[in-house]
Amino acid sequence: MPPNFQRFLPLILIAALAIFVLPTVLKKHKSGPTASTKATQAIDAMNLIDKGEQSYKAAHTRFTPHLTDLLTTSGRLASDLAIGLSVQLDVSTDGQSFLARVSSTNLSLVRARSESKVTMQSCLILKSGSGVKCPAPTR
Repeated sequence: MPPNFQRFLPLILIAALAIFVLPTVLKKHKSGPTASTKATQAIDAMNLIDKGEQSYKAAHTRFTPHLTDLLTTSGRLASDLAIGLSVQLDVSTDGQSFLARVSSTNLSLVRARSESKVTMQSCLILKSGSGVKCPAPTR
């Protein structure tokens, strides 16, 4: 090898390293659902819980305090819960009103229903992201 080339060989190796290796090391690795998908699934889960509770009440004259009773009516709810949603369900002692809370990593939803009327609805964005927004109020 010519002596001039040997002198520049370390610089060429550093440049090759910077061009080929650094981009792969510094690249962000993302896997799993996006923030928008998680928010949409949380909203869908809340709507499915609400509809499931109304269906259960129509059949049994009271709301159910058990999420299991709602899972049997909707397979979509089970798939929404599989992504790691947290659900809390509370029913009054007479079974005529309920409160549901659904939380994902970036969105928290609360809905209360008495008889057939939504008495309270709340949404809080825990972590903003592309496509994360609160749903329009339900009647």
